[in-house]
Amino acid sequence: MSKAAPCLCVWNPFMTDAVDSIALQLTVPETAVDGLTGLCWLLSPRGVLLEDAFTLTSQAENRDAVPVGQTRVTLYVPPAEAESAQALLTSTCAAAQIPAQLQQVPLPNEDWNRVWKLHYKPFNLGKHLRIEPAWLVEPEAAGTIRLVVDPGLAFGTGTHETTRLCLQAVEQWAAVQTGDLAQIAMLDVGTGSGVLGILAVRLGVGRAVGTEIERDAVASAQRNLELNGVADKMTLHHTGDPRDISGKFQLVVANILSSVLLPMAPNLTRKVAPHGTLILSGLLARELPAVTTAYARHGLQPVEQVTENGWAALTMRRR
Repeated sequence: MSKAAPCLCVWNPFMTDAVDSIALQLTVPETAVDGLTGLCWLLSPRGVLLEDAFTLTSQAENRDAVPVGQTRVTLYVPPAEAESAQALLTSTCAAAQIPAQLQQVPLPNEDWNRVWKLHYKPFNLGKHLRIEPAWLVEPEAAGTIRLVVDPGLAFGTGTHETTRLCLQAVEQWAAVQTGDLAQIAMLDVGTGSGVLGILAVRLGVGRAVGTEIERDAVASAQRNLELNGVADKMTLHHTGDPRDISGKFQLVVANILSSVLLPMAPNLTRKVAPHGTLILSGLLARELPAVTTAYARHGLQPVEQVTENGWAALTMRRR
């Protein structure tokens, strides 16, 4: 009986030769893939490629074929992030006692934009949200909040667990607010595609601010603000430091790896207004205790923890 090949998911919309990316190939037992692909997508928002022994031709015919029982996961990362990505993958596999082979490989010359778009389709999330790629926008539907995303080189299409958990947390936060949302300001640290800030504005928040350390992602987010008609209500800043943004916010969201969130705790919590809410994601479920403790030291108390496929989102509130 034949086995279906894994789904091919690759993407690099702004480049045709991918010269500013490095490909990392991680080969692990196929039983370990489910626990690692979330991390791979977080490290490689430009795309992830999964291949197993049935993806290519037989072992005898193709020397690049994957051994039976193994899966090869290919990540595409900026050169400046390659070393840290390799270190995190290596340490994660070692901690989980997963035998792994990791190497850098040359990138083929492909039309990543065309290939990736074949696999990114609209999908519904929660009770009222619908995420749509900019090239497949559908007519308005009653009772549905449509978020149009052209992610470019930014993380935040809504397909990753951490983004989905954040989107749902923001929707739930808005549903329980008793005051006028139009008087509320929101800060999205590490905004990526801008989708979380866009949702907050679409839900009625009067003003949103997004910060992003990647210059290409800022350009992608700005395009998404315009696609969703919220460019007049959300501003973007090319920075990775919350201290560069003035004021305090009733809602602060950060969908970033815990390795960034932990040292950021003192500065990020200062951005949360009295009785304000902080939503954190980009976390592995096992990292929740450490992150909760770090932010509790700065006057925030946990309200809710939600997990999905080993990933987590944490909602906290200023005491």
